[in-house]
Amino acid sequence: MCRDWCDSTSWETEYKTVRNTSRNRQKEKNIINQLKRNIMKIMCKQEYYNQVVQYAESIKDTSLQNCMERLEAWEKNPDRPCEIELYHDWAPYSFGFTQRYPDGSRGIVGGLLYHGSPDESFAVQLTPFKGWQIHT
Repeated sequence: MCRDWCDSTSWETEYKTVRNTSRNRQKEKNIINQLKRNIMKIMCKQEYYNQVVQYAESIKDTSLQNCMERLEAWEKNPDRPCEIELYHDWAPYSFGFTQRYPDGSRGIVGGLLYHGSPDESFAVQLTPFKGWQIHT
């Protein structure tokens, strides 16, 4: 669950919908935590973001969440705080990202890429790995 173009109304609507179904308690907890953290700027369509998250959940892969947490940690760097902009990438189940600083300058530009079977990311891995990885 993400904000479509950073529109908090989408999050609030999603939260109200999820809250009303008892079988979605974990989903509700995740949405509340994301709202509290004020996470990165999601620049892709919510439908795509949700599809990727649902796919990761369906294959019980936590590497996507781990990568998202790493990017969030970059945002909270006390020496140089920034905002991560996450956007759609052409590789299946993948995202691109840009690090933006308060003065408008750009930092690292990279990818949050899914390495599946077959791997369609066309990114080099030194150690073969199935799941999501950050590439810069």
